[in-house]
Amino acid sequence: MANIPYKPITSIISTRQETSTFKTIPGGVDSAPYSALTYTLCGRNDETSNGGPNWLTSKEANYFISFRVPHAEDQLSTGSTLSLQNPSLQQLNVDKIVVSPIPREYYNEIIDGRSITFTVPQLSGSTDMSGMTVNSSTYSQLTKFQDSVLLGNNIAFLFADDINLPRVGTTGGGNTSFFPRTTWNVTPFINKPMAHSYSDLQSSDINTDTRPWSGVNLAVQVEEKYPTSTNQGYNYDIPVGFVALDKGFMVLTHPDIVDNIPWGQGYDLYTNAANTLSGTTDVYFTNTAASQVMFNDIDINFRTSVVCLALPAEFTFSTNPSWNLEYNLQELNNGTNGFDPVQVTEIGLYNKNSELIAVAKIDRPIEKTYTNLITFNLDIDV
Repeated sequence: MANIPYKPITSIISTRQETSTFKTIPGGVDSAPYSALTYTLCGRNDETSNGGPNWLTSKEANYFISFRVPHAEDQLSTGSTLSLQNPSLQQLNVDKIVVSPIPREYYNEIIDGRSITFTVPQLSGSTDMSGMTVNSSTYSQLTKFQDSVLLGNNIAFLFADDINLPRVGTTGGGNTSFFPRTTWNVTPFINKPMAHSYSDLQSSDINTDTRPWSGVNLAVQVEEKYPTSTNQGYNYDIPVGFVALDKGFMVLTHPDIVDNIPWGQGYDLYTNAANTLSGTTDVYFTNTAASQVMFNDIDINFRTSVVCLALPAEFTFSTNPSWNLEYNLQELNNGTNGFDPVQVTEIGLYNKNSELIAVAKIDRPIEKTYTNLITFNLDIDV
């Protein structure tokens, strides 16, 4: 036992730790190395007959496919199973979107999908600019992220009081929300309303939100009874966009927002020149009251904690030339075990193939004798 080269570790625990940091990105160009919050208009149709761009030949049209939104209207028809089961997703089947990337230096692994408050520049009158507040939420349950059958994983949806207030009807056969559903813009964000999905409703929940259909602001025109032939009323919350939380892209879809961006009052990201020609690619706005985003950034750390135990009679030999190997071998052969102490300066971890995979350096030597016991607690951050 005296010259045992290595032994199994005593215990190992792997943990996942999250750290949240509140971030604010101003609309204009920030100090280096930070960049601006920009906006880019993307379309999926040929508008040349109306004096507009041919989006079909534009690189921006590829964003539709990249974000998995329908790149043609018939890709998500109102009669499709996906749309009938998820009528709120039909409201994303629009001809134009505005993409606003969150600069990569502002977030780590993922953005908390409950926490986003996005101020979007909008025309106010003919020439003035104001900001519309857009908030994030998730359907059926308020969570940090959700998976979407249309958009993929790690998604949050965007909603705006100025477009449609939260649905106030019941779900699940008469359940009401614990928190008031009077606004999407709630502080703290953990108390904001979750979005109601049509699948959350039972028959008794239909039309329990009594707002008139004429007051519902649709992105895609559908009948009040959609997705059925009988169930009338405001039966699901309508998004104005969504966020790809792990990729850092905010996507605005509602025409009332998309068609009201004051492009001519912005600045070109690469030249910082005034956007006098009303370009629609990589445009930023210096008015932080009209353009900024706030959110909780989530940094995920994985830690493996290992306990290594050196018992009496273990790890008492050393290959260090300063250690008297000849004398200590004689003690071993005589069975007297009067070994010189060894100084532990490193701990090696091996895999099952006896391959060295990690080395822990100790800040000072630890003495190991034939009779003492030493415990090392090692934390490995991945």
